Amino acid sequence: MPYVIDGNNLLGSWGGPAVRGDGRVEVLRRVAAFCRARGARATIVFDGAPFRAELGGQEMGRVSVRFPPTASDADSVIREMIDAAARPSELTVVSSDKAVYSYARTRGARALRAREWSALARGAAHHPRRTPREGSEKPERETDIEGWLERFSRR
Repeated sequence: MPYVIDGNNLLGSWGGPAVRGDGRVEVLRRVAAFCRARGARATIVFDGAPFRAELGGQEMGRVSVRFPPTASDADSVIREMIDAAARPSELTVVSSDKAVYSYARTRGARALRAREWSALARGAAHHPRRTPREGSEKPERETDIEGWLERFSRR
């Protein structure tokens, strides 16, 4: 089940960044670890400018990062993603924004508050996914995400 995550809500639910610098990078690291452990896919939508001006979004294995166009916001992008889904019931939307949370549920998607996702992610860290069977997709390696962050988070 793919996750659509309001990245700023997730960061805010932690009380801000756990490390110095751009807290969005920490969100990306935690979501990537969750996806590896659960074999899940996620799209993180952040408000504001991309990590680098020429990148409006980025695909990194199991995790995608999107930013709204100018004069828009993450909430609008998330609603558009729900509307564009062939089967919204297969999405899990993570947002503490009441309007987005309600919209997701109304359209048939599963919805979690940011703190609920954080609790789920803590459980995934303690119960990692088993090694995939032969012929299945390999889990993403930490170096894949770390390499992307090193390359694209510089301004």
